[in-house]
Order: sequence, then C-alpha cells, then structure tokens
Amino acid sequence: MHLQDRWKLIIDELNHDRVTSVDELTERLGVSPATIRRDLNELHELGHLLRVRGGAMRIEGKHFSGKPAADDRRTQGLQGQSSFLDSSIVNAAAKHAIARTALDYLKPGASMIIDGGTTTFTMASLMANESYHVLTTSIPILQRLLDRSKVRVTLPGGELFREQRIILNPYEDGMLQNFSAARIFIGCQALTKNGLMQSDTLLVQSERRLIERADQVIVLADSSKIDAPASLSVCPLSMIDVVITDDGISQAAKGWLEAAGITVRIASVEAEDIKATEASKR
Repeated sequence: MHLQDRWKLIIDELNHDRVTSVDELTERLGVSPATIRRDLNELHELGHLLRVRGGAMRIEGKHFSGKPAADDRRTQGLQGQSSFLDSSIVNAAAKHAIARTALDYLKPGASMIIDGGTTTFTMASLMANESYHVLTTSIPILQRLLDRSKVRVTLPGGELFREQRIILNPYEDGMLQNFSAARIFIGCQALTKNGLMQSDTLLVQSERRLIERADQVIVLADSSKIDAPASLSVCPLSMIDVVITDDGISQAAKGWLEAAGITVRIASVEAEDIKATEASKR
C-alpha cells in the first residue's frame, strides 16, 4: 500500500470524540503496530491528527484529501503549490540524497535561513544537534528541531498556510529585518534560465525578502524541477551561488547553470537514501 493511501485510511478511521487505538488501526489496515505508531507520529507532526497515549484522535473538520472551501482556499494553501504531504512522497530518495549533501554547507555557530519545503525539511531532519541559529518559515522544520537543544530557532511572524505548513508575512516589518544569515537553503517550483521560480505572488515576495538577508543562496532542487513550468521569478540565476540536485539533471542544464557562475553539486542516490525512503513507507 502506498504511503499516502495508508495515511488517508488512517485519517478516515479516526473519530474526534474518542481515541482510536493503535491495535484497532493495526487490525483494520493490516500493517504492523510499529508502522502505525510511526505513521501516527508523522501525521501528528504534520498537523493531521492529535496523537495521544495508545492511539490518536481526529482533528474535527480535518480530512486528508479534502479540498478547502473556495472562500477559505487562500489561507489553506498557496497558488500552484502542492501540499506538503503530496510533495513529501515525490522523488523522496533523490530529495534525501540532496538534503544529505546539503549538510556539507553547515557550520556550527553560523546563522542560516531554511525555507519551507520537503527537501529542506529532510535536511533539517538530518541536522546534528550543534550550535546553529536557524530562521525558518516552516512548521514541520520547527517541529523537527525542537529536540535539538543546541539549535537556536527563530520563527518570523505572519499567516499560516496549512497545506504547505509555512508562515508568510506579506508586510515589510517584523523580525526578518533584523536577521542576518550566512546562507539560505531554499527550494523552488522550478529552476530555469530565468532563475528561481515559484507560482504564488505571496511566496515570491516572502522568498525575495529571505534571500536579501543571506550572504549565500543554496538551492535544493531535484532534477524534476529543472526547466519545469512556473510563471513567477523569485531571483535571477546571478543571485544563486550553489544548486544541489540529483544525477537526473541533463548536461545541457548543468551547462547553463555553471555558465551563470553557479556551483552545481550532484547528489547521487545511495543505499541509505533508498533505505530511509522505504522505511517511511512501511
């Protein structure tokens, strides 16, 4: 059973007025208790259920695949952006390899910005408990870093966009204006000859302000993002220092990125990346 299908079934089995036990879910879905516990923990972190001792409860009104009402769609999600859950299962092994390679750019004591996204989330999950200062717009990244006692975390104010699990501020004021980072780790909707691209105007505004606060821009983008369709430019290629991608990138694309002065790091998918991905599906 596909991970996303199993998660939908789990949500469908829950009630908002009583606890559904791990044993009940194990019997109904035909998977191991360890798998159910892992799924419940992940879904709790992503805000899709309430994890309690022995099982879980539904968050009233929450449906895993439900579409938000038309008048509530803007606060639920961003234009043209996949939900965090949908994105997390696409090219997962490549994203894990890219995130693992990005760890080479971490330096204890340094400040950094980690933008919202599933590849940056994986990077945060792999980070050691060192003296980093992280500013992030991502709720899942915040949750991942909660148990890293040496990591200082700053969360800018703004509005929550539930589907992408990020906080964006459409205004110029706020903590971000006083934050300075050595590096920003950022994903994208697409990476083209026109630069780093997104599909939502509010996200573009937010990411432009984040980039302004960093000395070095490191883009984490699996090869499916190279020359993918997207309409809005966040920044030109000249503002990007490093692109970390996988070996699915074409030689032509690698060529025009390097011609723009960008260092291109190719992350090869290894056994540990596949193993980590398969573990999350069980």
